[in-house]
Amino acid sequence: MSGMTANLDALRRTADKSAKKAQDDRDALLTAAVAEAVTSDAYGHLSAVAKRAGITSQYLRTLVEEEHPGWLTEAAAKRAARKSAGQ
Repeated sequence: MSGMTANLDALRRTADKSAKKAQDDRDALLTAAVAEAVTSDAYGHLSAVAKRAGITSQYLRTLVEEEHPGWLTEAAAKRAARKSAGQ
């Protein structure tokens, strides 16, 4: 193998490891965002979490619904109940 080919092989291995690390970090970020999102049903909380995580609110809603089916509907019902109770 020439020096150039060995260097390319090493760079490819490094790039593969970096890509795996980036995916692991992204997965951890999304897991943490979902966990944080379901800590409050307050209006705007989910959007604020999404913004801090650097993802769209709709994507976070999708992730929350996958991990906690029905939570979004329940949160909306709780907000509506508080609103109608004058809180």
